[in-house]
Amino acid sequence: MVLIEALVASAVLGIGLVAATRLTLYALHTANDTRQHTVALTLALDAMDCHQSGRADCPLQSSTSVQGTTYSLESQVQIRPGLALEDLQVRVQWPSAGPTLGQATGSIGIRSPGQAQERIGELVLHSSRDAVPAWLGVSLP
Repeated sequence: MVLIEALVASAVLGIGLVAATRLTLYALHTANDTRQHTVALTLALDAMDCHQSGRADCPLQSSTSVQGTTYSLESQVQIRPGLALEDLQVRVQWPSAGPTLGQATGSIGIRSPGQAQERIGELVLHSSRDAVPAWLGVSLP
């Protein structure tokens, strides 16, 4: 009888340890995704600020590697016909490996490192600015 109780207790403890390990792995993957999204947002905001300032040396496409992740940045500037506005769009893409949310069951599908599913993270910012040259500003009184 004592042996059966010990086996049941070991099984419950093992299930608890597996659940704790899965939760830890999911938290690590989520922290990594958050870090990648924060870096992408910083890159996109820097590019958007460059384009908002109206400088001519802002790159339309670039690639940057931060902590082993390569981020590709693509910018578009389009002039609205009939208006003195320019539409700005900045898109940042990066490869993101990690857990994926389950399809129908809603469960979290965490794979071993050899089976990590490759996903593409993407962040897109939109804005507009006036197309009036900076030298054509308002004079001070």
